[in-house]
Amino acid sequence: MIGILLLSHGRMAEGMLDTCKLFFGEDVAQIKAICLHADNAPEEFDEWLKQGIEEVDDGHGVIALCDLLFGTPCNRCMYVLNDRVQVITGMNLSLLLELLGKRMMTNDNDEPIDISELDLEGLINTGKEGIVSLNQKVKEMMG
Repeated sequence: MIGILLLSHGRMAEGMLDTCKLFFGEDVAQIKAICLHADNAPEEFDEWLKQGIEEVDDGHGVIALCDLLFGTPCNRCMYVLNDRVQVITGMNLSLLLELLGKRMMTNDNDEPIDISELDLEGLINTGKEGIVSLNQKVKEMMG
């Protein structure tokens, strides 16, 4: 199963993990929240990031979801980027829930999908489509 790292400034990543348990149960496998606080050095975050990848990767790869493009958690991911570690910024709940569902899919050999088989653009679009003006949506629906 594809591993997931949730990376944020402050406790956002922990909150995202807590919220996904409402949808997928208390024992969500291969997911970890890593939070950067004001008193943490970037090098300390680097170590947590490397350990997190090792913890959640069972050989199917890792998706890291970051809160903010070019924020420190995102920037520190540049040291671990490769074909087996993919990073998506602008983390939101729509994106996370979609990823949690997709990673439970199996391929034609009835094995868990690998990161190379995951539609990253589709995941990103799910996150984008979840950002709307409710006022505008209601106006459109009411015609």
